[in-house]
Amino acid sequence: MTFGDLLPHPARIAAAVPESSDTRTFTLVLEPPVAAFDAARPGQFVMLSLLGHGEAAFTLSDLPLTGAAHGTAVLTVRRVGKLTAALFTLGPGARLGLRGPFGHGFPDEPAEPTLYVAGGCGLSPLRGAIARQIVARPAGTSVAVVYGARDPEARIHRASLAAWKREPGVEVVECVDRASPEWDGRVGVVVDFVEAAAARIGARRAALCGPPAMLCRTAERLRRAGLRPEHVHVALERYMKCGVGRCGHCYVDDRYVCTDGPVFSYAELLDLPDAFRSEALDAAAAAC
Repeated sequence: MTFGDLLPHPARIAAAVPESSDTRTFTLVLEPPVAAFDAARPGQFVMLSLLGHGEAAFTLSDLPLTGAAHGTAVLTVRRVGKLTAALFTLGPGARLGLRGPFGHGFPDEPAEPTLYVAGGCGLSPLRGAIARQIVARPAGTSVAVVYGARDPEARIHRASLAAWKREPGVEVVECVDRASPEWDGRVGVVVDFVEAAAARIGARRAALCGPPAMLCRTAERLRRAGLRPEHVHVALERYMKCGVGRCGHCYVDDRYVCTDGPVFSYAELLDLPDAFRSEALDAAAAAC
């Protein structure tokens, strides 16, 4: 760690695009540009700071590697607390600070048939990895995306989902917990659809991001379906205060999510009993 890891880079909001009633995608311009952000990988995160409101971690949802403009950081943010509520009051030109990018992202294996599974805002960390593989894969490499939301209006990155559906060799399965009268898609949770999707494309690896209970059940279902644990990669979410492995807020057993993750293989997580635990998980732990 260096002092520079703790010093925010100046940035301003270039655009804020609504994704749903409580979620927006912010395009931030770094002033001046920072080479490390241009080299960021899918699954890495940054620390965003607002003067008077604190700092929080957000995963990059688009990257120069996958088509975002150089000198920018793209974050998809759900309004859930003091800092995000303050961020949602700001418009283009507003200034803030960014540190990073931090952590290890998803492996880049474009030739492997891959299943991507996301729940809620968990699609954002996977978005760059999906876009990267679709562009970089050899001809004939299949990709499947299983995405679940609580209801049709809560879905995010709808333009990306629609674009992926049009790509040859890409299957997109969307499901919702609660259907509206206009919804003609699947109803259920993602774990109900992952095994069939993996079988249809002959998946040899998978990448997951979403609520802890979903991650646990999905990873175990894929292992039972024949995917090797070291080929299933999971993005964990923990409260991060520093981003560089010093504060201890994201400690899981003997690992730091910020520096050892946030992306881990399921093989690694099988040795970390607390990896899938949260305050709401105690009752669901037996289902894993």
